[in-house]
Amino acid sequence: MRIAAPVSQNAVAPAAFVPQAGQWVQLRDRLSNYSADQALLLCEEADGRWVVWVPDHGEAVLEREQLLRL
Repeated sequence: MRIAAPVSQNAVAPAAFVPQAGQWVQLRDRLSNYSADQALLLCEEADGRWVVWVPDHGEAVLEREQLLRL
């Protein structure tokens, strides 16, 4: 049996995630079995790619879709 919770009429949709340099983000997937699952955004490249620093891995270039809000 499923019970549906009522949706509040005043509910606000979460704000869109806008990555910014200097921000820590969650990675959708680890870059290796030994690297961290978070990254520090360094700078944005063309086409929505980001240069990031990942603890226990180093620098990497990732697609925007690989980054999640912490």
